[in-house]
Amino acid sequence: MKENVEKGVVYKTSRISYVGNYILVGLVLILFFLVWVKFNLEFTLFPRTYFQFQSTLIGFGFLLVMTYLIEEPTIERILRSYMVTNHEIIKLEGFFRKHKLTLPYASVADVQVHKGVIGRIFNFGTVHIRGFKEGGEITIKGVKNPDELHNMIKNKISLMRSKLMKEQQQE
Repeated sequence: MKENVEKGVVYKTSRISYVGNYILVGLVLILFFLVWVKFNLEFTLFPRTYFQFQSTLIGFGFLLVMTYLIEEPTIERILRSYMVTNHEIIKLEGFFRKHKLTLPYASVADVQVHKGVIGRIFNFGTVHIRGFKEGGEITIKGVKNPDELHNMIKNKISLMRSKLMKEQQQE
C-alpha cells in the first residue's frame, strides 16, 4: 500500500503477501476439525472435568495460532513503514520505540527485486536496497508492484548521480 505524503511515498507490506498465512489458517482449521472428530473433544468456557479442560485448552491453542496467522499482516503494517523521497529511502520501525534507518540515494550500491511464484501471480515481492557502507541495507518486504518501486528508485539514483556529475564538471 502507498499513501502520498508531503515528503515522499509511504510503502507498507501488502496483505496479499501473507497469502501463505491464510493457507496455513485453512490447514490449521482442517487439523482442528480432524482432532475434534478423532478425540471427540468437548469445548466449554467453564470445564467441569479434566477432559473438558484439556479440550478447551486445545481449542484455545488452535484459536490462538489461527488468530496470530491472520493478524500478522496487520502487526507488520503497524510496526514497519518505508518512505521513498526525492533524496533518500527511509525505514521506520517500532511501536513504542521508533527506529529510523535512512539511506541516501548517493550511497545506494544495489537495488534488487525478489518475487516468488505466488508473488509473480499476485504481483508482490521484496525489494532489497544495499548501501556502500556496512549495515546500510533496507529490505522492503511484501510490497505490491515491486518492479515499479525498483524502477522509481533506480531513476532517482540516476538523477541524483547525474546532478552530482554536473556539479563536479562545473567546478
